[in-house]
Amino acid sequence: RVWADGDEWQIGEPDLVVESPSVTVKAISPDWFGVIPDFPSGLKEDRYVAAIEIREINDSRGKPRRQTIGGLYIFHHAQMSVTGPDGKSNIFAGWPVHEVGRNADIYDPEVGKLLKAGSSINFPTVHLHSNGKDTTARLQVGFKFHPVGYQPKYQMRGVQVGSGDLDIPGNTAGITKVAYTTLNQPVKLLVFEPHMHASGVRMCLDAIYGTHEETLNCSGYDHSWVKVYQYTSETAPLLPKGTILRVTGYFDNTPANKNVVDPRNWSGLGHRSIDNMLIMIGQGVQLTDAQYAEEVAKRRTKLQLTEGQTLPGCPGCTFAQLPKPLDRAALAAAAAGGQQ
Repeated sequence: RVWADGDEWQIGEPDLVVESPSVTVKAISPDWFGVIPDFPSGLKEDRYVAAIEIREINDSRGKPRRQTIGGLYIFHHAQMSVTGPDGKSNIFAGWPVHEVGRNADIYDPEVGKLLKAGSSINFPTVHLHSNGKDTTARLQVGFKFHPVGYQPKYQMRGVQVGSGDLDIPGNTAGITKVAYTTLNQPVKLLVFEPHMHASGVRMCLDAIYGTHEETLNCSGYDHSWVKVYQYTSETAPLLPKGTILRVTGYFDNTPANKNVVDPRNWSGLGHRSIDNMLIMIGQGVQLTDAQYAEEVAKRRTKLQLTEGQTLPGCPGCTFAQLPKPLDRAALAAAAAGGQQ
């Protein structure tokens, strides 16, 4: 394997690079939670974002340091938000959360996120930690844009499943915790991103449609290198309304897990790495019934599926004719008139 240079952009040379103000953390200091306020993007015209990458630039290389996980960086996480020219900011707009080792976000060709001219970038929730040496760092945000005049077919939305009901006993392995959500409209899932903390070692995402259960994704988890997994256009799950998404997190709070500082300790929900989280930070597009049928038909044609052939992540792809949704108004009227 040939490793890419650490200074190379995963998205290629960005069309726009925006840098945050610098912050400094002393070699030995408590964790810091706070905000990096607005700093200008410098964008002169509205553009749709095709890919985005956030990376930490710091002066820690070559300095003496303690040999420990997290020794290279001081940003544990920084959740990005955009303030538009109207002065409004929305932290839940689906912009990425920077974390150590996280790879870039490359959007589906039919999806673009609008960045308006005159916008500012901010990080409304930031967690900094010491790494054993005085370190000054900043965040670089790189944007790749769709061509001028591009119009997206879909808007990206967050698809999150998580639980704060966490009880992780000390010196225990094989711990599992589960979270659920139900989709209130059809969804094309584009991104699977597990988020746990130091004792997390694995996450699985299952879909339940009626009596059928199917595993969409499982991945190992290492809190030193958080990763986002993007589906290709042929494999992105097409999930009908009413699908139950189930997330299962696997935890190892023993000396075998080198990320855990002191495995004797119990832990529950919290923001520090020695606490825990269980969140699937997914991204996708919400579809109308007509768009869902269109996406299913396109998938069947692309993969040349035969009648009755099953396809992972696409329950509607089994048959050419999708079942029609129940007309609840008609059923209610019929019931009122004494009809069966």
